[in-house]
Amino acid sequence: MIKLNFRQQVLIGFAISIILVFVVGIFSYNDINQLQEDNNWVDHSYQMIETSDQLLQNLVDAETGTRGFVASGSELFLQPFDAALPQITLNLDKLKKLIANDADQQKIIVRLAAAVQAQEGILRKNIAARKNYGLQYILQQDILSSGKVNMDNIRLLVKSLRDSEYRLLNERKVKTAQSTSTTIVTIVSGSVIFLVIILLLFVYIQRTFNQQKETEAVITSTNQELQEVLAENEQKNWLLTGTARLNDQMQGQQSERELSDHVLQEICTYSSARSGTLYLYNQQAEVLELFAQYAFHDLDVLKNKIRLGEGWIGQVAKNRKSALVKAELNNKHLIQTGSSAHTLSQVYMVPFFYDKVLKGVIELAFEQEPADSIKNYIERVSSDVGIAVNTAQARTIMQDLFAETQQQAEELEAQQEEMRVTNEELLSKTEMLQASEEELRVQQDELRAINAELEEKASLLEEKNQAIEQARLAIDEKVKELEASGRYKSEFLANMSHELRTPLNSILVLARILKENKAGNLSEDQTKYARVIFNAGNDLLTLINDILDLSKIESGKLEMLNESVRVAEIAESMESLFAELAAHKKISFVTNWQQAPAFMVTDKVRVEQVIKNLLSNAFKFTSEGGSIVLDIRADATGDKISFSVKDTGIGIPYEKQKIIFEAFQQADGSTNRKYGGTGLGLSISRELAALLGGQLSLVSEPGVGSEFTLTLPVTAADVVAVSPPVKEPEPVRPVTHNATPLPKIVPVNTEARIVIVEDDVNFAGVLKTYAEEHGYTATLVHDGLSAVDMIIREEPDAVILDIMLPGKDGWQILKELKHHPATAHIPVHLMSGAEASINKVQNEGAISFLKKPIDIEQLDHLFEDLFGYTEGGKQVLLVEDHQDQSEALKKLLEDQQITVDQAFTGEKAFDLLQNGNYQCVILDLNLPDVSGLDLLDRIKAIDRFHELPVIINTAMELDKEQVNRLMSYTHAMVIKTAKSADRLIDEVNLFLHKVSAEATQPGNGGVKAPSKSPTKTDLLKGKKVLLVDDDMRNIFALSSALQSYDLEVEIANDGEEALEKLDNIIGVDLVLMDIMMPKMDGYEAMREIRKQSRFKKLPVIALTAKAMKDDKEKCIAAGANDYITKPVDVDRLIAMMQLWLSK
Repeated sequence: MIKLNFRQQVLIGFAISIILVFVVGIFSYNDINQLQEDNNWVDHSYQMIETSDQLLQNLVDAETGTRGFVASGSELFLQPFDAALPQITLNLDKLKKLIANDADQQKIIVRLAAAVQAQEGILRKNIAARKNYGLQYILQQDILSSGKVNMDNIRLLVKSLRDSEYRLLNERKVKTAQSTSTTIVTIVSGSVIFLVIILLLFVYIQRTFNQQKETEAVITSTNQELQEVLAENEQKNWLLTGTARLNDQMQGQQSERELSDHVLQEICTYSSARSGTLYLYNQQAEVLELFAQYAFHDLDVLKNKIRLGEGWIGQVAKNRKSALVKAELNNKHLIQTGSSAHTLSQVYMVPFFYDKVLKGVIELAFEQEPADSIKNYIERVSSDVGIAVNTAQARTIMQDLFAETQQQAEELEAQQEEMRVTNEELLSKTEMLQASEEELRVQQDELRAINAELEEKASLLEEKNQAIEQARLAIDEKVKELEASGRYKSEFLANMSHELRTPLNSILVLARILKENKAGNLSEDQTKYARVIFNAGNDLLTLINDILDLSKIESGKLEMLNESVRVAEIAESMESLFAELAAHKKISFVTNWQQAPAFMVTDKVRVEQVIKNLLSNAFKFTSEGGSIVLDIRADATGDKISFSVKDTGIGIPYEKQKIIFEAFQQADGSTNRKYGGTGLGLSISRELAALLGGQLSLVSEPGVGSEFTLTLPVTAADVVAVSPPVKEPEPVRPVTHNATPLPKIVPVNTEARIVIVEDDVNFAGVLKTYAEEHGYTATLVHDGLSAVDMIIREEPDAVILDIMLPGKDGWQILKELKHHPATAHIPVHLMSGAEASINKVQNEGAISFLKKPIDIEQLDHLFEDLFGYTEGGKQVLLVEDHQDQSEALKKLLEDQQITVDQAFTGEKAFDLLQNGNYQCVILDLNLPDVSGLDLLDRIKAIDRFHELPVIINTAMELDKEQVNRLMSYTHAMVIKTAKSADRLIDEVNLFLHKVSAEATQPGNGGVKAPSKSPTKTDLLKGKKVLLVDDDMRNIFALSSALQSYDLEVEIANDGEEALEKLDNIIGVDLVLMDIMMPKMDGYEAMREIRKQSRFKKLPVIALTAKAMKDDKEKCIAAGANDYITKPVDVDRLIAMMQLWLSK
């Protein structure tokens, strides 16, 4: 029997499958052809039947048309006849073709064609008779009956054709069904046989494939073992190669130093060591001597001789064992290149011997710990090095002996004998080296295996580093999510502040109006209800403020506004605030501040907030007949001040004393607790105490009472002076007082108009009513989108504008109003439930800002300011030598409803000033008859023009001296440019408003009110101050502020100029010294001032924009008496100047 292989068996199986498919295909093809032929005959029968039906229908249509024509005589009925005749001919021809192979049916067709032709003749005859003889003739002759008989004969013939064709159709359907069955059986049986063969082939191939996989696994395992053997051989080859290379370097007649250099260089090169040394042992002196060094930068660190046990090298030689030393234990191996220098981290030291006698030590330095293969290589070749060194030493000895033989010939033979013995030993050593080469090759193979393992570990380390990087990216993503969460929280609180304060604003204002009952039309109960609503609204406002304060504290956005505060003022404020409540609850309330300092530097508003919280809690938890004491005193050192609130209330259990300082926590948190509250007060108080630089402590005993103590520094640390913010309206205290309303404002212009833009319909209605009571015609706008158009259309005298509006916010509306020529002059008052910086309000062009909720007094002041601005005089003197520019500026100002007088020379301007009443002067410095600076000096020399606002409008280039001279007089400076006219209009409007607001203060009767003076004004009046600063803006701001206190200000722009001013100006009383300046900074200038004995007691106050913790100490050490940070709080600066001038 022939045995077939796997390939032949598979090919035979596929051949059988292909033959089977071919056979099945042939049978299937024949069956399908037969099926197709049977279907064609079925279609033939259907066509035959359909054509006969159409023939009969066409004959009926022709007969019907003929009868219609005969009956009516209208040729319209002949249209079916004419259309049917061609179709009849076509149908007959088609029938003849379809039955071409059927003799019986051909006979029927011949008879049918004759009958159809006869019928056509009858119909034509009837039509001709009707046309020629009329209907009566046809009826009399009974011509129509002959056509009926012939038509019946045609129907019989068509029926005969149809019956015959239906019989054939049924036979053909049966035959088609049989052909279909035969085809299906053929295809299915062939497919089953084919699938069985394929399945058998698959099983056979799969079994053969599994056997091959098992064989492959055995081969792979064998290859793995061969690879391991190969790696081991490669490691041994590496060792043998290194040994052979070293032997090549050691061959030849070399001295000990040459041999040492070659050996060390080869070992360092082959083992990748970065530096190294080689010491040989001198047995006579018992020391190791340096014979070679490799890649050393500083040779001074190397010791030429080392005793046994001295240092690491001496210790290795003494221990007769190799050692690996870390860099921190041996730092002499400094590698320096052209661009860097670093100390190697690992040092490997190996002693080498000859016949167990120490010959020396090899020291090698690596950047990383050397691999075991390198250590093995060094250990392996160390014995060869020992032999070579011994040989070199022997060679040296032989050379010495050879020299002696020349002197002692008789000893030559003995020395030659020794040389022969030595040569024999060398030969034996060479044989040993050859034997060791084989061992080195084996070691080289081992080293290759170790390298492969190290590469695998490096790959694992890379995977770990990638995992760490992914973790870092995930942490970064979480940080971004937390930042976004904080931003969303801030935005939510800002929106919540507006959405809560806006409706609350209407509640408080309307409740205040109702409880005052000025019209007298409310009953006592109704006014009582209004008071309850008003008090409840204020309680809600307090809660909102507490939540927002807590949020600001948590986010670190709450700023402390420190200033000099009179302690007695705090005590008196608390006493007056809680006196009525104490009387109402019949509680003894005592305030002691006699042992407190007169002043302290802190945030007064926040200190009072904490004390009010503590006193409110004390009154809440103290029953009738109890006592409460507010005790304020300094500690023994005088550096700290304590505010103690002691009551005889219910007290707090010890286990509850910690949780009450947490947000929303109370000593009694049950639903049926006796005392209300949110639990925010003490939490906020504790956080505020920390921000103020102090702490809040508690001593309490249940049933006895509690004592809360707020301890603060007398002078707040790290004082950051900022411009005072817009004062937030104080929430209603636990005690309500009957406020004295402001005098009723009677408008002069009864046609004054005002637009109120407010989305809260209720509060907008309150403002409209209030405006109409003050003589205004008020128009309301409830969204931001239509506000600007309404204001332009109405052209009002003033606008009250809410900031947070739907569609468009108040800031955008204000910007559009100030950039539109028709509305730029209209005063705009802003209001909002959210915070707004007063600097931003003024910079954007608004007159003022009120924070919701707004009470009645604030509304009175608001409308008082409106009348002060809209009804006040607006007269400006324009001094400009160019007539065209003067006319253009005049027209712009007159468009703002400002009266303008023109002067083209200095003399004319001075005459107009003396004879007129102007609220502002616009002055060009380049005049034809006199310098603008001289004219300014002449104007300001007159007392009644001392406070007159002057705006400099010039294109001149000014030096520092001219700028300093201007800054002491003017209120603003505008450089002439293409857009300078817009800024000039803004400056004029600003100063006119300030003048109007000052001139219409309550009780002044329209006369300008005197400016508010600080305490001890007489102490400052006439004093001379030297202001040293390099920033012209700071010079202008500070000099203007100081001159308002009747101080004489001298200006210097750097430290050197300050020293010159002190030498040239007599009677300087105080120096304000900036720190960061060119040429000579403030520190050096103060040291130079203090070097002069005449200035030992001159007060110097340092000004700096920095606020680091050690800045104050630096300033004091340099010679300053005191220190204040920028931006400068003018009130605090004045208080500080009063203090030092009084000393």
